[in-house]
Amino acid sequence: MRNKKWSRDEIILLLNFYHEHYPHIPAKTSPKLKEMSDLIRKMKLKLDGELNEEYRNPNGVYMKMMNFHHFNPDYEGAGLKGGSILDRELVNKFWTKPVELKKLSNQIKAVINTNEPLTSFDEEDDTIEDVQEGRVMTRLHRYRERDSRIVKRKKDATIQSTNMLQCECCGFDFEKSYGQHGKGFIECHHVKPVSEIQIGEKTKLGDLSLVCSNCHRMIHRSRPWLTIHQVKKILSDKSE
Repeated sequence: MRNKKWSRDEIILLLNFYHEHYPHIPAKTSPKLKEMSDLIRKMKLKLDGELNEEYRNPNGVYMKMMNFHHFNPDYEGAGLKGGSILDRELVNKFWTKPVELKKLSNQIKAVINTNEPLTSFDEEDDTIEDVQEGRVMTRLHRYRERDSRIVKRKKDATIQSTNMLQCECCGFDFEKSYGQHGKGFIECHHVKPVSEIQIGEKTKLGDLSLVCSNCHRMIHRSRPWLTIHQVKKILSDKSE
C-alpha cells in the first residue's frame, strides 16, 4: 500500500526533530529515530483510527530528512531531491525560527499524548481548510467549538442578555427567518488562535462567538482563517 503524502503535522514534527539534531542526524537504526517514527504513527492512528505496518517506518522517516537536506540553506551538499512543495515551504518558514517550530511541535505532541478526542469526527468538510498548524490542531479547534455543554452555556448567556441569537458577523437571526424551526439554532466559532490553545484548558464563554452557518464556513474556508472582525469588514465593504 502506497502511503499518502506527508501531512503538515508530520513534517512539522519531523522538521523539529531534524533541526534539533542537525548536522548529526540519527541513523536509520537509532532508538531516537524509532521514537520519532512511533510518534508519527501514533498521530496517524489517533486521527484516522487505522494504520498499516509500513506507514512512516524509520527508513521512510530518515529518507524524508534527506529531503530536508535539499532545502536546508546550511547544508553544503545536494541532499535528496524529490521533496514536496510543502517540505520547501515549511523548511523556509521555520529554519530560522526554531523556537516557534519547537513550540508548535510540542503542541502537536501534547495533543497526541492526551485524551483529547480526534477520531470519530464528522466527515471532513471540503469548505474547511486546515490551519497553518496542521490537521491535529484544526481537529482540536473544531471539537472545542462543538462541545455541546459550553455551546449551550454560550447560547443561554446570550439569550439572557440580548433575548436573541444573532450572528456576530452579519446579524442573521435563524428564528426571525425560519420561525419556530430556527429557534435556538446558531453555530459557535472558537475565536482563540489555535497557536494559543493550551492542552487541557477549559473553553470559556469568551472564547466563543455566535455565527451563522455561512459566516462560519467563510471563516474556515482558507488559510489563514479569518477573524470575526475581518468577516464583518468584508460584509461592510460589500454593502457600501
